[in-house]
Amino acid sequence: MSVSPRRLRVGAIALAALAIASSTACSAGGSGGNGDGGSAKTLTVNTSFVLKTLDPGRIYEATGLTAVHSLYDTLLTFEGSDVSKPVPALAESFEASPDAKTFTFKLREGVKFSDGTALTADDVVFSLNRLKNVKASPAVMVSGLTFAKTDERTVVVTSATADPNIPVVLAMPSTGVVNSKVAKEHGATDAADAAKSDTAQQYLDTNSVGSGPYVLKSYDPSAQVVLEANPNYWGDKPEFSRVVLRNMDVQTQKLTMQRAGGSEIALDISGKLLEGLPGSLKTSAMQDTVYFLFLNADPAVSPVSSNAKFNQALRAAIDYEGIAGLYGKGAAPGAGLVAPAYPGALPAEEQSKRDVAKAKALLTEAGLTNPTVKFNYPAITYKGVDLGTVATKVQGDAAEAGIKLELTPQPLTTFLDEMRTGKMALGFTPQSLNYPVADSLINNMSPGQATALRSGWTVERADPAVVTAGKKVTETLDLAARAAAMQEWQRAMNAASPYVVLASNSSTVVASGDLTGTDYTAAGWQVDLAAVGRG
Repeated sequence: MSVSPRRLRVGAIALAALAIASSTACSAGGSGGNGDGGSAKTLTVNTSFVLKTLDPGRIYEATGLTAVHSLYDTLLTFEGSDVSKPVPALAESFEASPDAKTFTFKLREGVKFSDGTALTADDVVFSLNRLKNVKASPAVMVSGLTFAKTDERTVVVTSATADPNIPVVLAMPSTGVVNSKVAKEHGATDAADAAKSDTAQQYLDTNSVGSGPYVLKSYDPSAQVVLEANPNYWGDKPEFSRVVLRNMDVQTQKLTMQRAGGSEIALDISGKLLEGLPGSLKTSAMQDTVYFLFLNADPAVSPVSSNAKFNQALRAAIDYEGIAGLYGKGAAPGAGLVAPAYPGALPAEEQSKRDVAKAKALLTEAGLTNPTVKFNYPAITYKGVDLGTVATKVQGDAAEAGIKLELTPQPLTTFLDEMRTGKMALGFTPQSLNYPVADSLINNMSPGQATALRSGWTVERADPAVVTAGKKVTETLDLAARAAAMQEWQRAMNAASPYVVLASNSSTVVASGDLTGTDYTAAGWQVDLAAVGRG
C-alpha cells in the first residue's frame, strides 16, 4: 500500500479546525480545580477542543484522539514519547513477512471489554473492516488493507503493496477495537456499504464500547468530556479514577496553570506562551511542527518565484536563527520537511544558515534586479505566535538581499481558498503529521502530488534527482534504511524544491509538579492519560 497523500495533515487545513475551536473555547472557572469538587483522584486536562466525535471509526481531530486512545485499545501502541517503534497492546506479538505485505498479530489472552465480555479476533476484524468501510477521514490509513482471522487469537492484515509502516497504522486510535456485538446492536456495521448504512456514531459519541483503561462518563463537545476508570481493564489500572477534559482557550489555560493546585494538565501552551509560568510546573515538548514557505513553480503564475536561482536566493537571504527566536522555547531553525520528532529528520547540524552575499550573487546570476513577489499568509496566531510577525521578519530578511516581498495577510478561509487554486506566488504555512510516519510526505509533497500541485510543481518541472530520491524511499522496506533515505530526499528537496523550511516548533504538555507520565507524544494522542500518575 502506497502511503495516501491524505494522511498528511496539511498545516493550513489543520489551522482552520484549530481556529474554529479556539474561538468557541470556554473560559473555565476555578483555581487549579479538578472538575469534581477537588477529588484527589481526578486528573483535569485543559485544552482548546478540536472535537467532532468519539467514534473510533470516524475520529480524526486532536481532542478526540486524546480521549479515544484511553477508551479503546489498539493492536499496537507507542510508549511515552518514543514514536520510533510500536510496542504490544492487544497484540502480544506480531510478525511481518519479508515483502512487507502480510502482518500476523497474536492477541493476548484474558482481555475483556468494559462490560466484562471477552475480546476476540472477530471484534478486531469487525472494527478494522468498519473503519475501512465507513470511509470517514481516517479510512485512508487502511484503504489498501484486508483483515482476517485464522483462529480466535490470530489476526492477519494483508496489504495490496509493500508497506513496512502497517504496524504504525495499527497503533492509531482510529483502529481501536470495539465490542462488535454491542456496536451492532446500536447500528454499527462493517459491510461494504457502511458509509451509508452505519448509524452508530450517535451512540458511540455518548457510550464507549472498548477495552481501554477508561470508559466514557459524559460527552459535551462544547464544554467537557469526562472519563472514568474501566473496572474490567486487563492492564495496569490508571492511577486517576476520573479524567475531565475541559474546553478552554489557550490564554485561560495559561492563567489556570499559573495557579494550579495540583493534578492538572494543559495541552496548548507552547512557544512564547510558556514564558512566565511558575518553575514548579513540568513541561514536556517535541518539535513536531514545521513552518515553510512555498514558491510557485509555474512561470505562468510568477516568472520570479518559478526561477530556480530566485528560489535559492530567497533561501540564502533568510535569517533562520532569528525566525526560530520568534517562536520561543522549543523552536529551532529549519533543516528539512521532517520535524525532529519523527524518524528521518535531518540532524541539527544541517539546519539552514543565512548567506546574504550568496543570495545577492544568485539574483545576479538569475538576471533579476530588485525582484518583487506577492507574499500571502494567514492572518492568525498559531501556537502562540502571530504568523504576521514571522512573515514580516521574512520580508525584512529578503529586503537585505534585494528581494521585495509584498505582504498580503488574509483571513484563514480566504488564504485556504486561494492556496487551493494553485495561483499563489509565495505562501507560508505550518505543517504537522496526523500519524508518526514521515515518509507520508513523499506522496503528498513530491512533484506531481497534491500539495506540490498547489505550487505548480509538476514532475516535468522537477529535478529528476528529487523524483529518484522519493522513489528510493518508497522502495526501501527496512525502516532504518527508509529513514536514511528520507534524509537524502530532504537534501534533494532543499536543493531543488519549491519549499523553504523556516523553522520547527514544539507542541508541549504543561503539567502540575505533582504529576508523572505527562510526556508529550507525536503519535497523535498528545498525552497518554492512563500513564499519568502522581510522583
